[in-house]
Amino acid sequence: MNKVTGLEKVTDLTLYTGTFGKKGCTCNCIGCTQNGYITKRKQNQGNLEQIKIIMDKLPNLKNAYILGNPDVSVDTKFCNQAAKEFIKNGINVMFSTSGYKALETAKTLFKDLDPAYISYISYSVDTLDKEKMRYLKGSNKLNMKDIEDAIAYCQELNIPVKIQPTLWEINQDDYKEIIDNFYNKFNIRWYTFHAGSFEALRNKNVGLNHVKPSKWKEIVTNIQKIAEEKKLKILLPRIFLNKEEMIECKNNIHTYCANGGSGLQIWLEKDNIRCTYCPLLAEVHPEFTFLIQEKTANFISQNGVCAIQREALDNDLIYNSNKKEGRIFSSSKGELYNVCRFYSIREDFKS
Repeated sequence: MNKVTGLEKVTDLTLYTGTFGKKGCTCNCIGCTQNGYITKRKQNQGNLEQIKIIMDKLPNLKNAYILGNPDVSVDTKFCNQAAKEFIKNGINVMFSTSGYKALETAKTLFKDLDPAYISYISYSVDTLDKEKMRYLKGSNKLNMKDIEDAIAYCQELNIPVKIQPTLWEINQDDYKEIIDNFYNKFNIRWYTFHAGSFEALRNKNVGLNHVKPSKWKEIVTNIQKIAEEKKLKILLPRIFLNKEEMIECKNNIHTYCANGGSGLQIWLEKDNIRCTYCPLLAEVHPEFTFLIQEKTANFISQNGVCAIQREALDNDLIYNSNKKEGRIFSSSKGELYNVCRFYSIREDFKS
C-alpha cells in the first residue's frame, strides 16, 4: 500500500455538489453508478463555504467539472453559484446533465456566468430512440426537442456543447446515428462515449447487459474512423486492448491511482469534503477515499496492475473471461486484455 500527498498536483476537479444519490436525482437511470458508495453517506446539499475550502486546498486547480447532486438539473441554482466562485478565481468550469428540463436548466445554470470561462456542457444523449431512452433513463420526462432547444441556446451564448452517450448492449449500435444527427444539425464536434459502468451492475440483475469486450473493441475502431473522417474530437476508453496494444501499455504504464494525479473527484458531505483519485476504487473500496483536510490518500498497489479490476467487473463478464479472472477475453481476432478505464483514456494507444 502506498501513501501519497498530491493535492498540489491536482489541476482538474470533478465535483458532486452533495450526496443525494440516485433517489434525489431528476432521472432514474437503470445503469446509474450512484447506488454504491454514495448510498452509505447521509444526504446533504453542499454550500459555498466548501467551494472556498476546495480552492484553498487545491492551489493549482484550473478546471472544475460540475456534476451537480448528482445532476445539475437537481440543484441548478447552487451549481450556478459554485461556478461563479470558481470563475471569480480564474478557474474554468464544465457541466454535465442528462437533459432533464434542458432549456430551463440551461437558462438557470448560465445566468450571469462569463461564457469565456465555460469550457463546455455535456448532454448524456445515449440514444435517439424514444423507447430506448425511456428505458435507459427510467423516465418519460426527457424530451429530445427540449434538449435540442437547450443546445441551440448554448450555442447562442457561444458555450461549447459535448454529447456524452453511455453505451450498453441495448444501444451499442446507436453511436453512428447519434454522431450524424447532432453533427449535421448543430455542427457539434465533440463527443465522449462511455462503456456502461462495469462497477454499476456488479452482483445485480437489473435487465441491462454490458457491451461484450469484442464488440467494444469494434465500436472503438469504428468511432475512431468516424472521428478521423469528420475531423471530430471523440474520446472513449479503450478498456480492452489487443496483444500489441497491451505490450505498449506495459512498457508505458504508470498507474494513475497509484500516485495520485492531476484529477480529483469530490463529494460535498455534511461537515466533510470527501475525495478520491479513482471513482472506480471508491465504489469498490470506500475506505480508500479521504478527506480533503487530510491531504493523504491510501492506494492499493499490485506491481503496477489495477488491484480492483476483477472486483469491479460484472459477474457475467468475469464468467466469460479466460480462466474466469476478468483480465483476458477471447475474440475472433485474438485475445483482448482488460485494462483500467482511467489509464486507457489518458494514454494514447495506436489502433
